[in-house]
Amino acid sequence: MYGYSGGSIAADWAAELAPRYAPALNLVGVAMGGIPVDLAHNLRYVNGSKGWSGVVPAVMVSLTRAFHVDLGRYRSAYGAKIFAQVRRQCIGSFLGAYPGLRVAELVQRRYRDILRVPAFTRIANRLIMGSAPGRPRAPFFMAVGNADGVGDGVMIAQDVEALAHEYCRQGDPVELNVYKGATHTEAALHFESPAVAFLLARFAGERAAGNCSSIPPGNSLAPLPAHHGRHARSTTVTLRSRSLQ
Repeated sequence: MYGYSGGSIAADWAAELAPRYAPALNLVGVAMGGIPVDLAHNLRYVNGSKGWSGVVPAVMVSLTRAFHVDLGRYRSAYGAKIFAQVRRQCIGSFLGAYPGLRVAELVQRRYRDILRVPAFTRIANRLIMGSAPGRPRAPFFMAVGNADGVGDGVMIAQDVEALAHEYCRQGDPVELNVYKGATHTEAALHFESPAVAFLLARFAGERAAGNCSSIPPGNSLAPLPAHHGRHARSTTVTLRSRSLQ
Protein backbone atom coordinates (compact mmCIF):
# COMPACT_ATOMS: atom_id res chain seq x y z
CA MET A 1 0.00 0.00 0.00
CA TYR A 2 1.16 3.49 -0.86
CA GLY A 3 -0.25 6.84 0.24
CA TYR A 4 0.77 10.40 0.94
CA SER A 5 -1.10 13.00 3.02
CA GLY A 6 -4.78 12.03 2.70
CA GLY A 7 -3.61 8.80 1.11
CA SER A 8 -1.58 8.01 4.20
CA ILE A 9 -4.80 7.93 6.22
CA ALA A 10 -6.14 5.11 4.06
CA ALA A 11 -2.81 3.28 4.02
CA ASP A 12 -2.28 3.41 7.78
CA TRP A 13 -5.78 2.42 8.84
CA ALA A 14 -5.92 -0.36 6.25
CA ALA A 15 -2.64 -1.71 7.65
CA GLU A 16 -3.95 -1.49 11.22
CA LEU A 17 -7.29 -3.13 10.44
CA ALA A 18 -6.09 -5.77 7.96
CA PRO A 19 -5.11 -8.45 10.53
CA ARG A 20 -8.70 -8.56 11.80
CA TYR A 21 -10.66 -7.46 8.72
CA ALA A 22 -8.71 -9.32 6.02
CA PRO A 23 -6.32 -11.76 7.72
CA ALA A 24 -5.72 -13.66 4.47
CA LEU A 25 -4.36 -10.55 2.74
CA ASN A 26 -0.66 -10.90 1.94
CA LEU A 27 0.38 -7.36 2.83
CA VAL A 28 4.10 -7.13 2.07
CA GLY A 29 4.71 -3.44 2.77
CA VAL A 30 3.21 -0.04 3.52
CA ALA A 31 4.73 3.23 2.30
CA MET A 32 3.12 6.36 3.70
CA GLY A 33 4.19 9.96 4.09
CA GLY A 34 2.84 13.30 5.29
CA ILE A 35 0.90 11.49 8.00
CA PRO A 36 -1.81 13.13 10.21
CA VAL A 37 -1.21 10.92 13.23
CA ASP A 38 -3.22 12.88 15.83
CA LEU A 39 -5.84 15.29 14.50
CA ALA A 40 -6.04 17.20 17.78
CA HIS A 41 -2.34 18.05 17.44
CA ASN A 42 -2.73 18.90 13.76
CA LEU A 43 -5.61 21.25 14.52
CA ARG A 44 -3.58 23.20 17.04
CA TYR A 45 -0.69 23.40 14.55
CA VAL A 46 -2.67 24.76 11.57
CA ASN A 47 -5.20 26.85 13.51
CA GLY A 48 -4.80 30.44 12.31
CA SER A 49 -2.06 29.62 9.80
CA LYS A 50 -1.77 31.37 6.45
CA GLY A 51 -2.43 28.36 4.27
CA TRP A 52 -3.44 25.12 5.89
CA SER A 53 -6.09 26.65 8.15
CA GLY A 54 -8.30 26.55 5.06
CA VAL A 55 -8.62 22.77 5.35
CA VAL A 56 -10.10 22.97 8.86
CA PRO A 57 -13.72 23.67 7.81
CA ALA A 58 -13.57 20.86 5.25
CA VAL A 59 -12.23 18.46 7.86
CA MET A 60 -15.03 19.46 10.22
CA VAL A 61 -17.64 18.90 7.52
CA SER A 62 -16.24 15.50 6.57
CA LEU A 63 -15.79 14.20 10.12
CA THR A 64 -19.21 15.31 11.34
CA ARG A 65 -20.70 13.74 8.22
CA ALA A 66 -18.81 10.46 8.76
CA PHE A 67 -19.59 10.26 12.48
CA HIS A 68 -23.16 11.55 12.22
CA VAL A 69 -22.65 14.70 14.29
CA ASP A 70 -25.04 17.61 13.74
CA LEU A 71 -22.64 20.38 12.73
CA GLY A 72 -25.49 22.87 12.63
CA ARG A 73 -25.75 22.66 16.40
CA TYR A 74 -22.23 24.08 16.82
CA ARG A 75 -21.57 26.40 13.89
CA SER A 76 -21.57 30.18 13.98
CA ALA A 77 -23.20 32.26 11.26
CA TYR A 78 -19.79 32.75 9.65
CA GLY A 79 -19.06 29.05 10.04
CA ALA A 80 -22.31 28.15 8.27
CA LYS A 81 -21.22 30.30 5.32
CA ILE A 82 -17.76 28.70 5.10
CA PHE A 83 -19.06 25.16 5.60
CA ALA A 84 -21.52 25.69 2.74
CA GLN A 85 -18.69 26.84 0.49
CA VAL A 86 -16.40 23.86 1.09
CA ARG A 87 -18.85 21.00 1.61
CA ARG A 88 -18.79 19.91 -2.06
CA GLN A 89 -15.30 21.08 -2.99
CA CYS A 90 -11.92 19.38 -3.33
CA ILE A 91 -8.87 20.62 -1.45
CA GLY A 92 -7.51 22.57 -4.43
CA SER A 93 -10.54 24.84 -4.26
CA PHE A 94 -10.07 26.04 -0.69
CA LEU A 95 -6.42 25.48 0.27
CA GLY A 96 -5.10 28.93 1.13
CA ALA A 97 -8.51 30.53 0.57
CA TYR A 98 -9.00 31.48 4.23
CA PRO A 99 -5.62 32.70 5.53
CA GLY A 100 -5.50 33.03 9.31
CA LEU A 101 -8.82 31.24 9.80
CA ARG A 102 -9.34 30.04 13.36
CA VAL A 103 -11.73 27.37 14.60
CA ALA A 104 -13.21 29.86 17.06
CA GLU A 105 -14.62 31.81 14.09
CA LEU A 106 -16.47 28.77 12.78
CA VAL A 107 -18.37 27.82 15.94
CA GLN A 108 -20.59 29.51 18.47
CA ARG A 109 -18.83 31.21 21.35
CA ARG A 110 -19.60 28.50 23.90
CA TYR A 111 -17.96 25.85 21.66
CA ARG A 112 -14.77 27.75 20.87
CA ASP A 113 -12.64 25.22 22.70
CA ILE A 114 -13.80 22.61 20.22
CA LEU A 115 -11.61 19.81 21.53
CA ARG A 116 -13.38 19.95 24.89
CA VAL A 117 -16.77 19.39 23.26
CA PRO A 118 -17.53 15.69 23.91
CA ALA A 119 -18.57 14.86 20.33
CA PHE A 120 -15.33 16.25 18.91
CA THR A 121 -13.20 14.79 21.70
CA ARG A 122 -14.51 11.32 20.86
CA ILE A 123 -13.82 11.74 17.14
CA ALA A 124 -10.29 13.04 17.67
CA ASN A 125 -9.45 10.21 20.07
CA ARG A 126 -10.89 7.52 17.82
CA LEU A 127 -8.73 8.68 14.91
CA ILE A 128 -5.34 8.65 16.68
CA MET A 129 -3.22 6.36 14.52
CA GLY A 130 -1.77 3.33 16.25
CA SER A 131 -4.85 2.98 18.43
CA ALA A 132 -6.65 0.13 16.65
CA PRO A 133 -6.82 -3.13 18.62
CA GLY A 134 -4.09 -5.56 17.68
CA ARG A 135 -1.19 -4.48 15.51
CA PRO A 136 -0.31 -4.27 11.83
CA ARG A 137 1.82 -7.06 10.36
CA ALA A 138 3.85 -5.42 7.62
CA PRO A 139 7.07 -3.44 7.16
CA PHE A 140 6.61 0.32 6.99
CA PHE A 141 8.32 3.11 5.08
CA MET A 142 7.28 6.37 6.78
CA ALA A 143 8.20 9.96 6.00
CA VAL A 144 7.39 13.54 6.97
CA GLY A 145 8.85 16.97 6.31
CA ASN A 146 10.08 19.34 9.02
CA ALA A 147 10.25 22.87 7.68
CA ASP A 148 9.92 24.86 10.89
CA GLY A 149 11.10 22.67 13.75
CA VAL A 150 7.58 21.35 14.31
CA GLY A 151 6.51 19.83 11.03
CA ASP A 152 5.85 20.39 7.37
CA GLY A 153 3.25 23.09 7.89
CA VAL A 154 0.39 20.69 8.58
CA MET A 155 1.82 17.34 9.75
CA ILE A 156 3.86 17.13 12.95
CA ALA A 157 7.25 15.43 12.75
CA GLN A 158 7.33 14.18 16.35
CA ASP A 159 3.84 12.69 15.99
CA VAL A 160 5.09 10.66 13.03
CA GLU A 161 8.13 9.67 15.08
CA ALA A 162 5.83 8.53 17.89
CA LEU A 163 3.76 6.37 15.53
CA ALA A 164 6.89 4.85 14.00
CA HIS A 165 8.29 4.23 17.49
CA GLU A 166 5.08 2.49 18.52
CA TYR A 167 5.12 0.20 15.47
CA CYS A 168 8.76 -0.60 16.19
CA ARG A 169 7.82 -1.46 19.77
CA GLN A 170 5.20 -3.86 18.44
CA GLY A 171 7.80 -5.63 16.32
CA ASP A 172 7.17 -4.16 12.86
CA PRO A 173 10.22 -3.16 10.78
CA VAL A 174 9.99 0.60 10.18
CA GLU A 175 12.12 2.89 8.06
CA LEU A 176 11.44 6.50 9.06
CA ASN A 177 12.67 9.50 7.09
CA VAL A 178 12.32 13.11 8.31
CA TYR A 179 13.07 15.58 5.54
CA LYS A 180 14.51 18.63 7.27
CA GLY A 181 13.58 21.96 5.71
CA ALA A 182 10.81 20.43 3.58
CA THR A 183 7.22 21.65 3.54
CA HIS A 184 4.31 19.26 3.04
CA THR A 185 4.42 19.60 -0.75
CA GLU A 186 8.21 19.45 -0.93
CA ALA A 187 8.33 16.37 1.29
CA ALA A 188 6.00 14.59 -1.15
CA LEU A 189 8.68 14.90 -3.83
CA HIS A 190 11.32 13.49 -1.47
CA PHE A 191 8.99 10.64 -0.51
CA GLU A 192 7.94 9.31 -3.89
CA SER A 193 11.07 7.65 -5.27
CA PRO A 194 12.33 5.88 -2.08
CA ALA A 195 8.78 4.80 -1.24
CA VAL A 196 8.42 3.09 -4.61
CA ALA A 197 11.87 1.52 -4.21
CA PHE A 198 10.85 0.24 -0.76
CA LEU A 199 7.74 -1.44 -2.15
CA LEU A 200 9.58 -2.93 -5.13
CA ALA A 201 12.08 -4.47 -2.72
CA ARG A 202 9.23 -5.99 -0.72
CA PHE A 203 7.67 -7.48 -3.84
CA ALA A 204 11.09 -8.92 -4.71
CA GLY A 205 11.11 -10.70 -1.35
CA GLU A 206 13.93 -8.67 0.18
CA ARG A 207 13.92 -8.36 3.96
CA ALA A 208 13.09 -4.92 5.40
CA ALA A 209 15.68 -3.92 7.96
CA GLY A 210 14.26 -0.56 9.06
CA ASN A 211 15.94 1.98 11.33
CA CYS A 212 14.00 1.40 14.56
CA SER A 213 17.07 1.76 16.77
CA SER A 214 17.46 5.42 15.75
CA ILE A 215 13.79 6.48 15.91
CA PRO A 216 13.07 8.74 18.92
CA PRO A 217 9.90 8.28 20.99
CA GLY A 218 8.37 11.50 19.67
CA ASN A 219 5.31 13.17 21.12
CA SER A 220 2.78 11.63 23.44
CA LEU A 221 -0.19 10.26 21.52
CA ALA A 222 -2.36 10.03 24.61
CA PRO A 223 -6.06 10.60 23.97
CA LEU A 224 -7.69 13.83 25.01
CA PRO A 225 -9.33 13.64 28.44
CA ALA A 226 -13.05 12.97 28.32
CA HIS A 227 -15.34 15.87 29.10
CA HIS A 228 -18.97 15.66 30.07
CA GLY A 229 -21.89 17.99 29.90
CA ARG A 230 -23.22 20.15 27.08
CA HIS A 231 -19.96 21.99 26.54
CA ALA A 232 -16.74 22.93 28.28
CA ARG A 233 -15.85 26.48 29.25
CA SER A 234 -12.08 26.24 29.45
CA THR A 235 -10.17 27.84 26.58
CA THR A 236 -7.15 25.55 26.73
CA VAL A 237 -6.53 21.95 25.82
CA THR A 238 -4.40 19.82 28.12
CA LEU A 239 -2.94 16.62 26.74
CA ARG A 240 -2.27 13.96 29.37
CA SER A 241 0.99 12.25 28.55
CA ARG A 242 1.74 8.57 28.56
CA SER A 243 4.90 6.83 27.54
CA LEU A 244 4.91 4.93 24.27
CA GLN A 245 7.92 2.91 25.39
